[in-house]
Parts: sequence; C-alpha cells; structure tokens
Amino acid sequence: MCDSDAEAPSCICAPGYSGIPCTWTGVLDDPGFQDQQSWTLSGGANVLERGTGAVDLGFAQLEETAACFAGAVSQTVQMPSYEAGEPLVAELTYRARGLYGVALGFNRAETQLPQTEDPSTTNDVWLTERICLGEAAYGGPVTVRLSSPEQHFSCFDEGEGIIEVDRLDIVLADPGECPAPGQVLNGTAEVAGGGWRFETTGVGIAELAEEVGREASAGVRLASEFGSAAVAWTRLSVPTSETLPSPALRFWWQGTTERLFQFRIGRQNDINKTTGNFPLDEVWGNDSEENFVYCLPPWTHGNVVELISRPVPLSPADGTSELSIDDVEIISEASCGSSSDILDPAFDAAFVAGTEIRFTGVTDRSDAQTASVTLLAEPSLSRTEDGGVLELSYWNEAAVIWLDTWVFVPESEGTDGPAFAFWSKVPEFNEKPIRSVLGRAAVNPADLQVGGDWTRNEVCLPPAWSGRWYRVQFRLGDFATVGTAPVDPPIRIYIDDLELTTSSACPSE
Repeated sequence: MCDSDAEAPSCICAPGYSGIPCTWTGVLDDPGFQDQQSWTLSGGANVLERGTGAVDLGFAQLEETAACFAGAVSQTVQMPSYEAGEPLVAELTYRARGLYGVALGFNRAETQLPQTEDPSTTNDVWLTERICLGEAAYGGPVTVRLSSPEQHFSCFDEGEGIIEVDRLDIVLADPGECPAPGQVLNGTAEVAGGGWRFETTGVGIAELAEEVGREASAGVRLASEFGSAAVAWTRLSVPTSETLPSPALRFWWQGTTERLFQFRIGRQNDINKTTGNFPLDEVWGNDSEENFVYCLPPWTHGNVVELISRPVPLSPADGTSELSIDDVEIISEASCGSSSDILDPAFDAAFVAGTEIRFTGVTDRSDAQTASVTLLAEPSLSRTEDGGVLELSYWNEAAVIWLDTWVFVPESEGTDGPAFAFWSKVPEFNEKPIRSVLGRAAVNPADLQVGGDWTRNEVCLPPAWSGRWYRVQFRLGDFATVGTAPVDPPIRIYIDDLELTTSSACPSE
C-alpha cells in the first residue's frame, strides 16, 4: 500500500502485513487465548489462560449461562481492504456441546458452525474449521466475535451446554478457496472449473457434467433414489448493500417431473445434518427450465455462504430424481428493498414483472399437500392497499406451517426495550391457532388475534442480543393436530409491514 501524500512518497504495508516485501502476519492479538487482556468478555464469557486445549494452552469458554444469554468473546482489529490485501479465512479450533454450535461474527456478518458432539454417544471432540471472510470482514475496524448462534431450548430448563475455542486465527486462503465479493465459485458449472463440492450415499450421483446445464452447456448433475442421497454446494460471496444495493441470488435449474428438490443456504457441514444452514426453497420439478430470483436476507450481506442443492426422493415409487443446476449468480434486485435489518418488511418483492421472486427473508417449512406460503402482488389484500403481502393458507386440518425471519435486534432507548412489530389479519373462523414465538427454542408464544381485521402485534426481543441477529417465528399447527379433514374454503391469513422498534412494554436490560 503506497502513501502518495507523503513528502517522500513511500509504500507501507496494509494492516496485518509486515516486512519487505509485505507478507501476511495476522491481525488478532493472542489467537491462542493465553492473554485474557487481549479480549473483550461479555455476558459471563471467559478466557482460561492455562486451560488445556487441543492445540496449546489457553482457550475461550462460554459456559451455559454465557452461551444462553448472549455472552461473547470479541476483539476489534484493523483489517486490510480486500483490494489492498489477499483473500483470507478464519481458522477455528473449537468444541460445542448441548447447544446449536458456535457462531463466528465479523461485524454484522455471522457464520454458524455445528455442535461437535454426537448426541447418541459421549463423544466430545475438537474440530478445526476454515471460514472464508466476506466483504464485511475487510477494511477498517472490524469486531471479531465468538458466541452462541442462538438460544438452545435447554436454556429455559436446565442448560448444560458449553462452547470452548482453543484457537482462532486469520490466515491466507488457499488458491480458489474463497470467491471475491459479488462472485460465485464456478457459477457457470464448467466441468474443469472446480469450486463445487459433492457428497453422496448409496447409489447417489453428484458431479459436474457436460450437456446437463442451460442450453445443453455444462452443469451440475445430481441423481438419487429413495434411501440414497446426493448433495452439491458452492460458495458465494454476498456483497454488502453499500457495494451492491438489494443483493439477490439467481440460478437456473431443471428437475424430474413431480419430484421434490431442496435448496438451502448457509454452510454445509454434513450430508445428514442441517446445522449451520437454512431452507432456501423446496420446489417440484416439471422437466422445464426454471430461473428463479431469491432476495438475499440482510444476515447474508457481506458474508460468504454456500448454496446447497439436493433431490429429495419421498418413496421407492419415485424412482430416480434428477436435478441440474447452472448459472449461479449474484445480482441487484431493487424490489428486494434496502433494509439492512430485516428483509423486505412490506413484502414488495412481489412486484417484479416477468420474474418469479422467491422470498428468503422468511423460511417456509410448510407441507405443500396441506398448506402454502405465498408472496402476493395484490395491493387490495395488503394492509395499506398499495403494496405486497404475505399469505399463509391451508386447506386441511393436518396443516403445519413454520415461518422464520432473522432480525437485527435494535438497541434499547432509555427504558424502552427492543421489539419486533408486525400486522396480521386472521379470519374470525380459523381452524388452527397461529402464534409468534422467539428463536429456535420457540419461547414466549403469543397467539395472533382473530377477527378479520388488521391488528398490530409487538413481540419483545431479548435486549442482551442487541446488535446481533435473532430468529422470530410464526407457527401454525406445530402443537396437537385437530384431524385430517379437508378445510373448504381454505383459510387465508395475511402478514404485512414488519418493523423493528422499541417499546415501553419490553424490557430494556
């Protein structure tokens, strides 16, 4: 990096670099956790300077209280810009048990890593993972944070979870390991292009192949039968919204008629586990070419995530389910909105002529045989009669709907605590109660008011999680079912105008 304003122009090394020529030496003080003073500890987190870890003495520790209630170990460092430096990865040696894993954050970008124990055994092993740094981790002061990704259900009973991190270092990425901001590793799925990774079981097939992609070009080919599995994933570096307004994901796919396929986003860790990644979409093939657009939620902005794809054979009668994928790219889609704290709060992404927008701010876990969740471009149905609206509908008593959205918890204002507000419209006659709950642990349930009119709801968010991402859910039918009879006409529930705010009804600390 050169300082052309100096009286005698000279070149200086970017942060993290030293020597002649400039060579990466790192930015973190005490990556092995042997000096507690180098780290900021909050919420009961600790650094055991003489504790025995997997690599060397010293490790960071979050016992159940810290892990359950937003404890963190953090350090603010000066990072080089992406242009001045080289691609970097975080190398993390950790173990986590009795929880949903561990979260590694760089400012607002957060990656979730899985628990390290096998629930069926007493195994408790150290794992070392490499995490590509996204754009949010480069340039200027960056806070590096270790914490629990969210509250485990045991936190509200007798929590016994613990997170221990033996070493956290930031090192140079290997060639081809990490995409540049705005790029996808081998998004065009060229056979010799690398980037994609595959995993199979049984008779599953996962590969880069000729003539299976768009217009008979090369593409990803996945094939599996009932009892086998085939998974493919590649990395994409989502820019910050300052660099690319309203980031969205677009890719081409084609699947066997009347067969189910699943796309997820996050981090792929194990073919049999989904910790660290989240449902993006479930689609049914029709042997036709499809090219959907997915609004990327703000928690992905500035982060490196993985697009994970797989066929989902439902029975032996399905035979072979085949899925082809091609042309994965990151684009700007204005209709996705500009909020950096919650995606498309007014659901206006529905208004895109000629393009099917698949809404990813809310994760849909509904059974397509009994229920659906749809982003509607029907102003007459929206609360203000001038925008989009989210419709939840069901036509069978056995229907189950789960919806998740991730929000960036605001800071308290005086005695007013953080809150998530939304409007709902639930008909007077509703077979199955719908309620809001907090987190994956589904605590603080609150039934949505029925009556057929628009009603404003406020859900208090935990103030300890201010400045962090937190999950809010809507659930219908997740408790005792009321039968399997058809519901005719279908019940239609509407959600609109999500908002992050503060409220005098919510705790501020």
